[in-house]
Amino acid sequence: MATPLRILHVGSEMVPFIKSGGLADVLGALPAALRRQGEDVRVAIPGYRRALAEGGKLGLSWAGSAMTIEVGGVDHSVGVGTVMLQGMPVYLLACNELFDREGLYGPNPSNDYDDNARRFAVFSKACLALPGFLGWVPHVIHAHDWQTGLVPALLQRGFNQVLPATRSVFTVHNAAYQGTFWHFDMKLTGLDWSLFNPMHLEHYGKLNMLKAGVVFADRVTTVSKRYAEELQLPDFGYGLDPVFRSHAYKLSGITNGIDSHLWDPATDEHLPAHFDRQDLTGKQACKERVREEFGLSREGDTCLVAVVSRLVEQKGLDLIVEAVSPYVLAGRMQLAILGSGDSVLEHRLHALHMRHPGWVYIWYGYNEGLAHRLIAGADMFLMPSRYEPCGLTQMYSMRYGTLPLVRYTGGLADTVIDVAVPEGTGFTFGPVDLGHFSSALDRALGLYQYFPKEWRQAQQRAMATDFSWEHVSATYVEFYRAITQPRG
Repeated sequence: MATPLRILHVGSEMVPFIKSGGLADVLGALPAALRRQGEDVRVAIPGYRRALAEGGKLGLSWAGSAMTIEVGGVDHSVGVGTVMLQGMPVYLLACNELFDREGLYGPNPSNDYDDNARRFAVFSKACLALPGFLGWVPHVIHAHDWQTGLVPALLQRGFNQVLPATRSVFTVHNAAYQGTFWHFDMKLTGLDWSLFNPMHLEHYGKLNMLKAGVVFADRVTTVSKRYAEELQLPDFGYGLDPVFRSHAYKLSGITNGIDSHLWDPATDEHLPAHFDRQDLTGKQACKERVREEFGLSREGDTCLVAVVSRLVEQKGLDLIVEAVSPYVLAGRMQLAILGSGDSVLEHRLHALHMRHPGWVYIWYGYNEGLAHRLIAGADMFLMPSRYEPCGLTQMYSMRYGTLPLVRYTGGLADTVIDVAVPEGTGFTFGPVDLGHFSSALDRALGLYQYFPKEWRQAQQRAMATDFSWEHVSATYVEFYRAITQPRG
C-alpha cells in the first residue's frame, strides 16, 4: 500500500466558512474527498471576520503562539486557528489589520480593497511558513487562483527553506480574475526585482499574481478539459493566452466534481419531499413549494425554469432578459431567478418581473436552502454563459433531474450532452446571440410540452451521471503521485 501523500490546499474561500463563488465549493469538497481516499490533506484559508465567526461554531481553537510574517518591511502577526472538519484540519490564518473586515476582496462586489496585494502576499507567505510552524511537511502544496499565485513563485525561489522537496500545483478557476497591481507592489512579494519581466511576473507594466502561479508552479491545472484548451485562445485567455500556450506542457484540465452527499435529492434536508431516479414524484412537491416561495402562479403544469447565478454579463443573463417574454406570454414557462450582482442587470430583471407578475420572480441575494429547493423543484435550468471554466450548478441540476440548457463552452461542454443524441442529458447551443439561445429554449420547452416520456428519460439519464468528487479525487491522487515520485 502506498504511503499517504501529505497535501496542503491553500485558497481564499471555503465552504462552510466563507463563500463568494465556486472556489469555495471546490475547497470544501476536494480536500475532504482526497482525505477519504486515505491521503493526509489539510487546508489553509484567510481568517476573515465571517470565517472566524463560522469557525467559532465549529470548535475553532487557537495555537499558543503566532507567526510573524514580513511583507514590504512591515511585520504582521498571523494567528493560527484550527477547525477539525470530519477529521481534516482547516487552518484559519488571522491577521486582524488585513482580514477583520466585512468583505472578502472589497467592500462590495464592484470594488476591491486598495491593499489586496499586501493582504494576499501576507497570506501566501503565511501558507508557506505554516508547515514549519506545525512541524508537518507536505509533499504537495496545491494553490488556487490569483490570491495564492505567489505561493508557487515563493516556493520555487526558496522562501521557506524547510520545503526543498515540496512540489506545487496551481489551479486556475477563472482567468478573468488575475490579481493585477501596480508595479511598485512588487516589493511586497519578497521576490527579486529581476523577476519583474514579461517572462515571469510582469504583464503589460503591472504585477500579475495569476501569471506568477502559472509560470512558477510545477504543474498547472484548470477546472475542465475544454477550458484548458480555451485558455490558450485570445477570446478566453484575457491577455494571458500567450502565457498559457508557452506553459501548455504542464497544463492539464481536470473537471470539477460536486459533493454528492450534500447535493442528493434522496436525502437533502432543504427539500419538502425527497425523490430519486426511480421515483420522481417528490420533485412535483418541490416544484409547488418553489412556486409558493417565489409567488408564482400555481395553475397548470407550466415548465418552471430556474437560474441560480451571479447576475453578471459573463453568465448570459442579458440573453435571458431578451429572450423569455414571448414564451412567458404564451404560458409556456415560468422563470425563477436567485442571485445578485451587476446593478444594471438587476434593474433589467426587475423590469422583467414587473411586466410578468406571477410568472417571473427574482430573489436578490443568496440563500443556500432556497438554492437547493429551486434546483430540485425546477424543470429546466438556464446557464447561457459566455464562458464558463467549469460550472457546478449545471451538475447540481442534473443530479436533481432538472435539465440544463447551456452554452457549449468550457466545463459546460464537458458535462452536458445534448438530447439530440440518445445519451443526451440537457440542451446546448453555440454562438452567443439571441437567435441561437431562443432556438435552444424553444426546442427545450417543446420537448417538455409535447414529449413528456422523452423528457422523463432525459431526466433519468442526467440523474445517473456520476459527477462525484470521489471520482474526481482519484484522478487528482494519480496526478499528485506522478509529480512527487522520483524520476528514474
